Amino acid sequence: MSEQLSSFRIKKGRRTFNAYSAVNSFSFSLVTGNTLTLYALALGSSSTQVGLLNAFMYLSFFAIPIGKALVRSGSLVKTFANFWMLRTGALLPMVFIPFLAGAGNLGAALGILLLSAFLFNLFRGIGLIANNPVIGFLAPGKDRGEYIVRLSLINNGTALLGTLFLAFLLWHNEGVETYNLVLVIGIAAGFAASALLYRLPDPRVHPREKERGERSLWAETAQAFREPNFRRFVLSYLILGIGIGMARPFIVVYGKAVYGQSDSLVTVFSVCASLGALLMGFVMRVSIDRLGAKPMYIIFAAVSALSLVPAILAPGIGHQAFSLAFLCLLSAAVNMGFAGQESAAQTYFFAMVPKEGILNLSMLYYFILGSTGALGAVAGGSVLDALSAAGASPLWAWRIFFLLAAAVLGLGFWAQRNLLDLGSFPVRDTLAVLFSPRDMRALTLLRRLDATEDPEEETEIIAELGTVASGVSAEVLLDRLSSARFAVRYEALLSVSNLKRLSSKVREALLSELRDGAFTTAGPAARILGEFRVHQAVPLLKERIFSPDYRLAGESMLALARIGDAKSQFLIAEALETSNNPFVLVRGVQAIAEFANPSAIPILLDLLRNESLPPHVADETILTVSSMMGMPKKFFFAYESWARDRSRGASLLEGYLDECFSLRKREDPELAELLRGFLADPSRDAAFDQWIMGFHRGKTGVTAALLLGLALDAELLRQDSFRFFLCFWALSVYANPSLIEI
Repeated sequence: MSEQLSSFRIKKGRRTFNAYSAVNSFSFSLVTGNTLTLYALALGSSSTQVGLLNAFMYLSFFAIPIGKALVRSGSLVKTFANFWMLRTGALLPMVFIPFLAGAGNLGAALGILLLSAFLFNLFRGIGLIANNPVIGFLAPGKDRGEYIVRLSLINNGTALLGTLFLAFLLWHNEGVETYNLVLVIGIAAGFAASALLYRLPDPRVHPREKERGERSLWAETAQAFREPNFRRFVLSYLILGIGIGMARPFIVVYGKAVYGQSDSLVTVFSVCASLGALLMGFVMRVSIDRLGAKPMYIIFAAVSALSLVPAILAPGIGHQAFSLAFLCLLSAAVNMGFAGQESAAQTYFFAMVPKEGILNLSMLYYFILGSTGALGAVAGGSVLDALSAAGASPLWAWRIFFLLAAAVLGLGFWAQRNLLDLGSFPVRDTLAVLFSPRDMRALTLLRRLDATEDPEEETEIIAELGTVASGVSAEVLLDRLSSARFAVRYEALLSVSNLKRLSSKVREALLSELRDGAFTTAGPAARILGEFRVHQAVPLLKERIFSPDYRLAGESMLALARIGDAKSQFLIAEALETSNNPFVLVRGVQAIAEFANPSAIPILLDLLRNESLPPHVADETILTVSSMMGMPKKFFFAYESWARDRSRGASLLEGYLDECFSLRKREDPELAELLRGFLADPSRDAAFDQWIMGFHRGKTGVTAALLLGLALDAELLRQDSFRFFLCFWALSVYANPSLIEI
């Protein structure tokens, strides 16, 4: 095709194309669709003529090959702009319709209306050859789906303004003069939109690519049809196009024929239809590039079929307010399904078709869109006229009509079942995301993340993604793990830790961080791998226990314990013997606590012999030993109180003495005196040991015996914290004798 535009030219081109889309869509809403349908009905047209009028829009796609022939010898963008000018100019004869209608020549007036609509769509078809290629070079990256939906939002938003303007005028006057005024304004806006196209960047076509672009449509199509997935897409797109072509033009006619709505109220339904498309756009804009085009294509095809069910079941009677509300909701739901299906189909087409095939296969895409839309519109009008001629009441004629349209859409939905995912989420998972406020919040944050150009905002958004903890953000967080900025990598790791599960790609990225991120992100990576029990990380974690990066060493020990690698306890014990780093020591103690193996208690008690052990490490060690010894939870609170004010040791012990005596319903003054003395003087350890050995003689467990043996260790007994612990343990044994059997 053409050269890849620079990011600056893409940004500038998008601004121009967005402005063009807004003005063009405003014009389009005034000179086509419901405006011409209502105008034709005001001039006395039949349903068949209404169907033919709407079919012109689809038949115009068959003029695209003329555009391709012109593109060969000229510029893509200029061909687009020139024929958009001619397209708008073709509407000028319609300005004379009021004069013919005023003279009573309604046939000639309708003829000019049909002829102008035909020429408008003919020139539109020729210029349309450039539409997909222009979108292709303005959205070459991963945000293509989002940009297509953004254009849909712009188109539907400005179309809504145009429809509101039409409704306002029709509210005051439903005559031919009003339609003529609307057309004049629409024509002027059309010329302005066409002028904007000349400002688009026009990529240079390299000779080799130009030669590739000369390949015939038939050759390109034949090659594409060799792919089963392309055939499945074409089949589903063809069937859905017929169903949409049947239903879309006649929603307005349905409101007038069955519910007797005026032209001014019918335009309100058009407003609701635009609102439905806007709602679709806001959902699709944040989701389609993350979740993929396939599930959206299928979901909105289903919505298209289901949205017609109310029209099949509606009674056709009721209060005016009920009729108005029903038709508004019907218009919004139908157009939401139709617009969503079309946007998703276009995005899937871009994802499926190779870049060099876009020009030719876009013609096939539009041929299908045109032929199915025209066939559906003409068939729909013919079915309605045939049912009316057969004597069916208006209500039953429309019920049968919508039933047929819904059946066709349902058949198209069935044809989608074997489409390739192309990297998309499964449909069921996509529905779960769409109905999850948390996941939709994450998608909104991801879109902000893609758009931001502020480094500080980038880290803030990544941190916020962590609080949301949605799985849909996993892939983006994975990308950020390879950022050149430490702050971004670190925030991405914190956010990953909040996910419910890790994908295989995220696990591999964390293993890479563990392997290569020493002194930066390897520590957090080790912690996350442990939290998620990633057994693949065990060999690397064992190697990192003795890393000079003390945070990495500490987190590796704790991670191994959380994973449950029992053989790692020997390495952790070795690290506790050789390290003097407080962080490593604390993490080692926590790792042993995680293993919860009583045989490791000697390792912790050996650690307490270290005279240079920092107080907070000693505290962590004693609390861990107490937990493994089955000490009551109240000890933790008592120990924290003692650690904050070590002069309170005696009073805390007295309080627990009173509680234990009350529990046993008897006092033991000898025990009370023994414990008070031992807490104050480590040399009274013999009496303490003698009391313990005499209590519950013959039933002392292995752990308790080990503890008692170490209680004679002078190095340990010099520590107030250890004596405080032993006193509380002795009282706990007194209150619950089974503890001594541990």
